[in-house]
Amino acid sequence: MRVLVHEYASGSGTALPRPIVAEGCAMRDALCADLAAVPGIELLASAAPALPPPSRGKRVTPRANERDTDFLLRAARGTDAVWLVAPESAGIALYHTRTLEGAGIPVLGCTSAAVELASSKSRTLTRLTEAGIRAAPTWPLASAPLARHAEWAVKPDRGCGCEEARRLTASQAEAQRRKEETEGRIAQPWLAGLALSLSLRIAGGRADLLSVNRQHIAVAADGALSLQGITHCIALPAPTDVAALARRIAAAIPGLRGFVGVDFVLGIDGRATVLEVNPRLTSAYVGLSARLGRNLAAEILADFTTEDCHA
Repeated sequence: MRVLVHEYASGSGTALPRPIVAEGCAMRDALCADLAAVPGIELLASAAPALPPPSRGKRVTPRANERDTDFLLRAARGTDAVWLVAPESAGIALYHTRTLEGAGIPVLGCTSAAVELASSKSRTLTRLTEAGIRAAPTWPLASAPLARHAEWAVKPDRGCGCEEARRLTASQAEAQRRKEETEGRIAQPWLAGLALSLSLRIAGGRADLLSVNRQHIAVAADGALSLQGITHCIALPAPTDVAALARRIAAAIPGLRGFVGVDFVLGIDGRATVLEVNPRLTSAYVGLSARLGRNLAAEILADFTTEDCHA
């Protein structure tokens, strides 16, 4: 089986901030190491010319001035499947998924319908709320009732991780609303508690909870948020049934497949409030196979092979 790993930050040649590129390289290399250990896999991995080669597999490089989707289709030619890792920002993940689907190339990840929904935090949280899942109250920044809460999280509706996210007081958020363009930005009350994430393996609408992760998030003087690191497999209070939460999320969003991340806050009452669903590999994948003593990429690949057999 011939598989292409295309991780956008490290493989597209697009100029991006150094921390994002480093995170992308780490995800790519962890995924390639797992896939290379699967018998019968011929592995290719995209890598921009200026970056280090992938840890395993044959390097495929974009040409000068080649559009990323043109490069993706060229690199994917003759492969049996593509493992796409792309951000929701600016519709990148959705466009790339649709490009592959339109070319008839199997994607080892979520369907374009699931990616489209999950690319919008507000639409995702509305869907989860309608399914009876506790989710963060969310408003467009332009119409948010800022006086109701002392602090707010202000972020892009279609963003990736901590991208352009800030913790602001109500007055700071109001000042930002007056001075800056609010189109595409959302506001959520700042939730007290632990910043956590779920790493899930989803197949056939069923969710396997791989790990509960602690997200170590720093807040800069201007309120900017940044992810400083992740701790895998933390223990939660007994009443917190995150496995049930994972199952309900998988049922609420058809088309979630493969590795999926869920960001949430665990309140002092032990209740989880969902912030977003990431329809792709996340940075929590790095080191997780070793931590669990499992080859997660091999398991996910087997899930897709089984689904194809039963299609």
